[in-house]
Amino acid sequence: MKKAIHFGAGNIGRGFIGPVLQDNNYEVIFVDVDERLIDKLNTSKEYKVFKLGNTKDNSINVQNVSAVSLNNFFAISDILNEVTLISSSVGPKFVQDVFDVINKVQFKNEVTFIAFENMYRASSTVQKNSEASNPYLTVIDAVVDKIIPPQKKDSLDVIVENYGSIILDESKTKPLEISDIVKYGHYEEEFIKKLWLLNGLHLQLAYFGISKGYKYIHEIYKSDEGKEFAIKASSELMNAFSLFAKKYDDIEEFSLNINDRFSSDTINDELLRIARNPKIKFSENERFAKPLDILIQNDQPVESFKQIIDLLQKIDYSYIDGFNDFHYNFKNGLPNFLQNFWGLDDRNINKYLERLT
Repeated sequence: MKKAIHFGAGNIGRGFIGPVLQDNNYEVIFVDVDERLIDKLNTSKEYKVFKLGNTKDNSINVQNVSAVSLNNFFAISDILNEVTLISSSVGPKFVQDVFDVINKVQFKNEVTFIAFENMYRASSTVQKNSEASNPYLTVIDAVVDKIIPPQKKDSLDVIVENYGSIILDESKTKPLEISDIVKYGHYEEEFIKKLWLLNGLHLQLAYFGISKGYKYIHEIYKSDEGKEFAIKASSELMNAFSLFAKKYDDIEEFSLNINDRFSSDTINDELLRIARNPKIKFSENERFAKPLDILIQNDQPVESFKQIIDLLQKIDYSYIDGFNDFHYNFKNGLPNFLQNFWGLDDRNINKYLERLT
């Protein structure tokens, strides 16, 4: 059996990447900083993943797993020279640190690294930022999509939504087999499609839903007003992506699938979690500002965006993690926000004000 080492034994690592690697006939070795979690994995050597929703195979046994501490570099170094695949799901803040540890090893054989992170070209970025290069190491960028709700503490088992998707950059080698979950595609398009149509809708629904007193995203779809907003926002985001990619096939099906997932009450996806870190999520090249710009420059409807901009200025969202730091940019009104936060020039500021006020 092939071996893979995965950095990050958290919910995504165990609940999503572990089963995918097992399906590809890899023995999985996790690396983590949580010593209790490491001990549990080494003692149990297996865990279960439960899929929510109406699915025939609602559980997966992930077997023959082991774990090692990130602090044990010598053990990691030995393992890295035994594996053919290295992967991570540690979060954008820590993936560079993980890659720098990997890059200290002098590989003797060809090995592939995939960062399964919610970050633009994570694998390529950390390789580019690394001081050393390794001729035996190939990096592949991935677009990952999976919702995992809060879990029970002290359990190795993980509860996940039934849906899951991994799109790997088609221009590189193919270490994972094509399946219902794993596909190969054009990275730029796939990343933007997911960022705008899924993460962008997620963000708009979060701020809309919180303003209406909802706690979970699926509650929004129970009201006519909520469904109407979701349809409007989805339509405008699809339009923006179509203008960007000059591509219209499969977008509607993709968007309908997203709304089906968000409206399902099998997962309690908290709006406060989705809304946090607005300074990043509303920044100029992100899931809200970029599709908005494309729509405005092409004189297309922006009603959902206008509604969110209005809410951001009028509603007290101060209890959302990171909101006060972000909201400071509205201190002197919308023109100040457009100029200082999004970096628009006078011509575009006037254009935006015409559409958003």
